Amino acid sequence: MKEFGFFYVVDVPEYSASMELKYLTKFFSLPEDLKSSTVVSGYNTTNENVFRGYHPGLDDVKNSLQYKDVYNIGPHETRLSMDEEEFTNPLEKMQSDILQEANVWPNTGDEEFDCKFKKTFQQGFKIRRTIGQHFIESISRSLNVPEFSGLFDDDEYEFSAWHSDVILKEK
Repeated sequence: MKEFGFFYVVDVPEYSASMELKYLTKFFSLPEDLKSSTVVSGYNTTNENVFRGYHPGLDDVKNSLQYKDVYNIGPHETRLSMDEEEFTNPLEKMQSDILQEANVWPNTGDEEFDCKFKKTFQQGFKIRRTIGQHFIESISRSLNVPEFSGLFDDDEYEFSAWHSDVILKEK
């Protein structure tokens, strides 16, 4: 880490990138109406999820920054109850609402796919978060700053999967 400043994790037990890719490929290839239950509220105002779930790519790539579909998950399966008085300003409350937003999972009518998609990404998220936490703890130890790892809590971890024709093409 001192010489190069990055790392790459391989051969993680109980983790399968190819399984995640399989489910992402299937999810992103579903008709839009089947994905709509997970789409963020910016695209479907009847949905409450602001950040977690499906973010469709935009057709107008030239005039937008988002050119690929995204599926985002975080550490929470249910929204945590918050005491309104604990926030000193509206921005803190909004940030907390987004960071603690519950995950949104596909409901396509294919129960087997929906269950395996959720299980695969819950397991993958847990593994990534554990690796991230250990990495932060290692940095904390190497810097001899024990309080550094305490700056990151469960809300700091998330996972986004991107889809574009370039990324998901079969080889």
